[in-house]
Amino acid sequence: MTVLLRRLAPLLSIVLLLGVQVAIGATPASAVSYGTATKISAGGYQACAITPSHHLKCWGDNDYGQLGIGSDLSDQLKPVTVPNLDNVMHVSVGDYNTCAILKGGKLKCWGYNDYGAVGDGTTHERHLPTQVNGLTSGVKSVSVGEYHACALLTSGKVKCWGDNSDGAVGVGTSGDVYKSPKVVDNIKQATQVSAGYYYSCATVNGHAKCWGYNGDGELGDKSVQDKYSPVQVFGLTSGVKQVIAGYYTTCALLKGGKLKCWGYNYYGEVGTGVSGNEYHRPVQVVGMTSGVSAVDTDYYFTCAAQNGHAKCWGDDQYNQLGDGATDPRDVPRQVSGLTSGVTDVDISFYTGCALLKSGAEKCWGWNGEGEVGIDSGNDQIPTPKRVHL
Repeated sequence: MTVLLRRLAPLLSIVLLLGVQVAIGATPASAVSYGTATKISAGGYQACAITPSHHLKCWGDNDYGQLGIGSDLSDQLKPVTVPNLDNVMHVSVGDYNTCAILKGGKLKCWGYNDYGAVGDGTTHERHLPTQVNGLTSGVKSVSVGEYHACALLTSGKVKCWGDNSDGAVGVGTSGDVYKSPKVVDNIKQATQVSAGYYYSCATVNGHAKCWGYNGDGELGDKSVQDKYSPVQVFGLTSGVKQVIAGYYTTCALLKGGKLKCWGYNYYGEVGTGVSGNEYHRPVQVVGMTSGVSAVDTDYYFTCAAQNGHAKCWGDDQYNQLGDGATDPRDVPRQVSGLTSGVTDVDISFYTGCALLKSGAEKCWGWNGEGEVGIDSGNDQIPTPKRVHL
């Protein structure tokens, strides 16, 4: 698959959806039951949330069984509970897959599996949570990308699996499909991991390290050559708390709440006040030198939580910046109404979500497959709405 086709695929999906969209009535406001969440994750055209009782609810696109609800592959316009999945501690939603960590560190995944991203040793599509080979305990966190996934172990090691066409699995080679987890080269003290679009990143002893596809400089090592094993991100050798691999754009959250990003920047998703170029090394995001507590970057846009506010920047053609407009922004812009209490942000192709201190989850943007979670099939939601958990 060429890079051009990779980038056009989500847009082509939108065009097809617009051609066949069927109007669906919304639930009356008086009948809505909202509920709360402790963790959110969005990816592709779907999202999930962990409830206070440690159950998992998911909504949106379900073409590949990525909602984990069994043989019913219809899209879900509001959250539905994933059956027979208790004690959920962590969740990550990728483009076509979902993974959840259970109490004790057991990892289960489901959804699209042509490239082995479920990690069960097969390429069979899974519509229910399925045990990942060898990871029955000791998993601390997990991140799902497009066709691969990575897990951080309590030992500090990282394991990845799935599509390795550009070296995203991090085992020193490219061009293979790994249907079971493999140990990433030369990582022993990781504290966080992130799987993006054909590449991966990790925080290792305060350093940012990345590997895989690098055609737009998303590995941040001042080059555009793919790397099949982890390489040091230029300049980020201490104080890194989190590094997020997105859609050819990468961001790092530093000690003190400073945010730096790099990579693809056509729509201004790096956040420097300039668009249309690339950055092959980390650069400072405008206005984010302190106070940032969470960040996520995906299909041509980026969002962050800063001092309780939700702010987004980049492409906005489907209202994914949440400010009621549809024009791109090359610097962070306030999301409408989310000016206090925001503790986390998570975004997908064209949809943004924020978790509030109260446990309320609010989403906005593209909603053609119900990914905003408000029991409506309206195509676009220009400002945040509370998810019907």
